[in-house]
Amino acid sequence: MKRTWFPVIVCLALLLAGASTRAKDSLNWRVKQNQVDAEIERSGLIPLLKKVALATGWKVYVEPDAGTTVSVKFKNLSQDEALARMLGKLNYAKDQSNGITRLRVYCTLPSAATQIVPPEKKDYRIANEDLVKLKHGAGTNAIDKLAKSLGAKITGRDDRIGLYRLQFADADSAAAGLQSLASDPSVAAADSNYLVDRPTPAQITQVPNPPGALFNINPQPAANGPIVGLVDTSVDPPDQFKAYMLNPINVTGQTDTPTDTPSHGTGMLETMLQAMAGDPSKILPVDVYGSGESTSTYDVMEGILAAVNAGANPINLSLGGTGDSTMLGSLIQEASQKGIVFVAAAGNTPGEGDVYPAAYPGVISVTASTQTLTGPITSGSANVGGGQPQLASYANDFPGTAVIAPGTSMVQWNGQTWVIEGTSPATAGTTGTIADLVNQDHLTLSQAVAQVMKASPAPSK
Repeated sequence: MKRTWFPVIVCLALLLAGASTRAKDSLNWRVKQNQVDAEIERSGLIPLLKKVALATGWKVYVEPDAGTTVSVKFKNLSQDEALARMLGKLNYAKDQSNGITRLRVYCTLPSAATQIVPPEKKDYRIANEDLVKLKHGAGTNAIDKLAKSLGAKITGRDDRIGLYRLQFADADSAAAGLQSLASDPSVAAADSNYLVDRPTPAQITQVPNPPGALFNINPQPAANGPIVGLVDTSVDPPDQFKAYMLNPINVTGQTDTPTDTPSHGTGMLETMLQAMAGDPSKILPVDVYGSGESTSTYDVMEGILAAVNAGANPINLSLGGTGDSTMLGSLIQEASQKGIVFVAAAGNTPGEGDVYPAAYPGVISVTASTQTLTGPITSGSANVGGGQPQLASYANDFPGTAVIAPGTSMVQWNGQTWVIEGTSPATAGTTGTIADLVNQDHLTLSQAVAQVMKASPAPSK
């Protein structure tokens, strides 16, 4: 693992300052440009580090009981200069492995920084956009008239179900538009549009290739098994896994940018196949991200609809972090009432609370254990070490979480073996297990779900 250390002067013992960040405080962190602007007056350490975690996407850890009061004002400093200015007599260290950066803030040693700092809550609302669903029979011209009257541009439309994405000139216009839409007799529902972060594992690491095959999958996909929907990023699996795929669907119209690590969707596809290796179902990949750093609830809804219309059930959603979209929640609830099974990740930030879509009613929400997936999560082979599964240090476990599953899986890509950790592979393993129980034990989907939830209840349950 490549490590780069950035030491700062060792501090004396400091007491945590309780001063809160004033409303005028600002932190503009431009990671790609390696530039930071800050204007902060008497902020406590934890509120500051929450802002840093949100702005950078780093995993931030702090030594318990360490603290300082931060008052700084600067522009265009490098990231390391900014950290030194903000942390004062505290030490910090950064290390990076496979694209994931960790920042450790401490008084004594880097290893003492064990308390994870969750990012400051992000406002996922896209300020100048609204979503609208028209009532059945409103007619395709109704949305054009509505958009014109509101001064909005239609940037996404699905006339089949009357779902539309409207873009306004600014946030105030969108807020006024939302009020008008809510009172319009032709409108069935209106809501803000929300960002959905591009899913990333808690950790991804390249490891030496094991001798022989990493895992063996039945070369004959289940003839009558359920189609598993994978709503995620693009997939690019090795050739030996393509026999288990249906033709991918892309709802964005954008081509994903190649990287030097397996895409998130590829890792989830292979993880699901591991969980149903004896009698695998076909998997339908649905790309809702394209080349974007994030997507929106509109595209996630379109992806879910595409998967459902193609016959996929269950549907894996190893993504999350979006705002609480009533329209996305209603879509999932309506599909659930018709028998569609949704499995979603609880998130990789401990104590974050509700994460959507995992927290919506009707969704099987999954957190991660320290175990490694070696088969269906109900089998003894998945319970490495025996005993009760232990919650992984990175895993969120909000009160509505239903299942705990192995948070580590091994996948193959580009001739190499990769270890992936997070609630994402835990979710994919759970979805694969549900399909495996249908294929191998001839259970119904509802019976398979009940068996998984009974066998591996989340700690919060």
